[in-house]
Amino acid sequence: MMEQETSDADDVTIKWEFDVTDSLLLQTLAYVSPSIFGGIAILAGGLLLWLVGSALLDGDLARAVGVVTFAALALLSRRYLPALLNTNATDSLWNRYSWRGLAIGSVFGALVLLGSTQLHPMAPFAVFIASWVPVVLTAAFPTSGYADWAEGTLVIDDTEVPLEAVSAFRAVSIDTFVLCWLSYTRGVPTAPRIIVLPSSCLDVVSNLIETAPDASKREHSTIDRTERLIFGLFGLGLIAVGPLLWLIVPPGDGQVVALYAGAMFGLFGLILLWYAYSA
Repeated sequence: MMEQETSDADDVTIKWEFDVTDSLLLQTLAYVSPSIFGGIAILAGGLLLWLVGSALLDGDLARAVGVVTFAALALLSRRYLPALLNTNATDSLWNRYSWRGLAIGSVFGALVLLGSTQLHPMAPFAVFIASWVPVVLTAAFPTSGYADWAEGTLVIDDTEVPLEAVSAFRAVSIDTFVLCWLSYTRGVPTAPRIIVLPSSCLDVVSNLIETAPDASKREHSTIDRTERLIFGLFGLGLIAVGPLLWLIVPPGDGQVVALYAGAMFGLFGLILLWYAYSA
């Protein structure tokens, strides 16, 4: 996290850059998905060693060679290994991880996957799906921006925030950063709505928004009854997808699909219901 601040009686300017490496919580979340993938690789490698070892113990050298050859061809034919060796990932992405952290995380991921099998045969699949949630939460990083008090401008990731159209500003402090939600009056073009700030920048940004021109004349954004009804019914329909599939599909694997669909559609349904209620 880098911050620069210059101030005098009439001029306050702050600049910041914030990445997952600036927060222990975010960095831990960033390790979740790679750890699960690493755990899958460890389990796959363990299975390969077990198959080769059992073949050698049985005195079947041809079967052992065949297992190793099949595994190598499977990697090469699907271009997994070439893709790993020729990755185009940027340095800033790999700087988030250490080999030691990935190794420890992979072992922990393997233990989690093995432990989940004791709960239900499909539990490892649920763990794999759940591991993508932290990916979504950390996908927006790194973030950067600056606030210029003299000019009355707030820029987030090279996009200027229309301060005169902000109708509400909410902030929640988490670890070393602040998660902010901006609401705008109706008709405002695309603008940042969820922003992340270092904790030390919150006061300047919130004061800048509160003292923006025409701040006292802001009107609460509303939608009419028809739009509210449509969003509400659509949200209820998405929430009902999971329960309906649970009743329709046969027990077993079908109910796993129902749980997955219910979680995915239900999340968007809740968002639509919240919008219908609060807009």
